[in-house]
Amino acid sequence: MRKQSSNTTELQLTYEEVCTVLKTSQATLRRYVKQGRFPAPMKPNPNGRAVRFRYQDVKAWLDKL
Repeated sequence: MRKQSSNTTELQLTYEEVCTVLKTSQATLRRYVKQGRFPAPMKPNPNGRAVRFRYQDVKAWLDKL
């Protein structure tokens, strides 16, 4: 499910959603992020543990392929 942050209309995706789009596992996606091969996720709540990927970043990465 795409999420919208409270202060902007920016769409945000979870690890699971990005993996579904890329047809890859979470382990592979986490490895890509760690290696700098995929855009890093952001924390929608600085005090929370959850992370989300900006839709625009994911789309730009896919467009480069």
